[in-house]
Amino acid sequence: MRKRSYLWIIAALTGVLMLTLAGCSADKQSSSQGQEKVLKFITVWPANTMDPHRCHTSFILNSGTTETLIGLDPKTTELYPWLAESWKSDDGQHWEFKIRKGVKFHNGKDVTPEAVKASLERSIAVNPGIKAALKIASIEVAGDVLNIVTELPYPALPSELVHYNAVIIDVTAPEDKPPIGTGAFMFASFDISKEAQLVKFPQYWNGQAKLDKVIMTANDDANARMLALQSGDADVIYRPAIETLPTLRNNDKLVVESMPGKRVYHLIYNYSGQNHDLWANEEFRKGIDALINRQEIVDKVMGKEAIVAYNPFPGNYPFTPELKPHVYSVDEALKHFQAAGLTVQNGKVLRNGQPIKLRMATYIARPELPQIAQIVQSSAKQVGIEMEIHVAENIDEFLPQGNWDLVTYSLLTTTRGDGSFFLNAAFSPKGMQNHGRLHVPELVALIDQYNQIIDKEERNVKAKAIATMIEDRAYNAYIASPYETAAYRKNVKGWVTPSNEFEFQMVTKDLDIVSQ
Repeated sequence: MRKRSYLWIIAALTGVLMLTLAGCSADKQSSSQGQEKVLKFITVWPANTMDPHRCHTSFILNSGTTETLIGLDPKTTELYPWLAESWKSDDGQHWEFKIRKGVKFHNGKDVTPEAVKASLERSIAVNPGIKAALKIASIEVAGDVLNIVTELPYPALPSELVHYNAVIIDVTAPEDKPPIGTGAFMFASFDISKEAQLVKFPQYWNGQAKLDKVIMTANDDANARMLALQSGDADVIYRPAIETLPTLRNNDKLVVESMPGKRVYHLIYNYSGQNHDLWANEEFRKGIDALINRQEIVDKVMGKEAIVAYNPFPGNYPFTPELKPHVYSVDEALKHFQAAGLTVQNGKVLRNGQPIKLRMATYIARPELPQIAQIVQSSAKQVGIEMEIHVAENIDEFLPQGNWDLVTYSLLTTTRGDGSFFLNAAFSPKGMQNHGRLHVPELVALIDQYNQIIDKEERNVKAKAIATMIEDRAYNAYIASPYETAAYRKNVKGWVTPSNEFEFQMVTKDLDIVSQ
């Protein structure tokens, strides 16, 4: 009897184990073989609100739930028709946008020119940045066309409509609920402090999504994103930390992508701070520039996942200035400091007989920036310039306070296929990225001229001339352009690593997960 009972127990346990293993196997394969294809995606920055017109990050656009009138091809960075099937203007001020027919919002309502007009008007009303970027004076509906008049000739309008805050939503929907967009996916739930659950939209105008569901989260801790991928808690992660890329590449179950980005790491100088007189001196700025070992930064800090930058548009764009490598040399720096009217004594720089002390701000959201600050600090120390490093918790809240002299900063410079957004944001007197309050009337006049040029080739020539002036006069110090990276499991198909996070959907109808 005892032997028989043992056999029964063993058989029962064996059956339970087999069921458990079968269940585990089914769970692991549910994302690719079952009735529902589910993908888990972790990006960097969470949404601060469910309102896509007010959101400070591109989380909602990245989620594939919303679309803009005009899109930007992630592979070519060329504009393409999206919710507007065509657009034209004879003078750069009076525009016609033909709205695509057959598009529905996620609540089943038709996307009409009137609905698009209401969405654009709302984004302008609630977001001063969008109002400034679009420069729209009026919008009128004429059949299936939106007639838009800008405040002045503004050839950049189509590219500015790519902005993630200019997405088209149903503005009649409740504002305390997830937005009602037009994308291949719609929100099943959205908790900005936790996750967004996305499900495919059956009536999507441009073909069915391959995935049934996406669980999208954000985590600004790069190591946490990597661990989630390694443990299977994520299928795709955006922007893994540079130092982890070799480890990820050695994992035969993962794919790591790295491509040239549109971002530039640079130094911004404070022209309105307590040491504004130093930054007003071109020779002093050139002395600081000569202390920057760009190649060391690219090789050691960036792990060679970047290119050296000398101007705001590095690479091979039609508006990129001619390549003029900057000399990294203490002796060269000292020559510039002497030319600036400073005293150089025993290889040390003095102002009015005293060492120069500067406060350099940085931030850890981009972990390479504090390391760049340390390298610049070390170089400056060689010539007796003391740089105190201040790590700001929120750099964009810290900078307006003005208690800094220079900052290591990261900006997208070649957005929307040209440099118009960057030039206006970084060098116009009231530009949202002009953190140092630089005001050069000659430069502002050139940018104003550029803004009114309609011909694309002429715009490129003017942008190149402006960027060349910025480099030659060392208004800022451009250091490196990092690659954009992503890592994903090998059974993920259709992922495209974007050149930046602000202008593209990351969750697309072509994204898929298959059995291994």
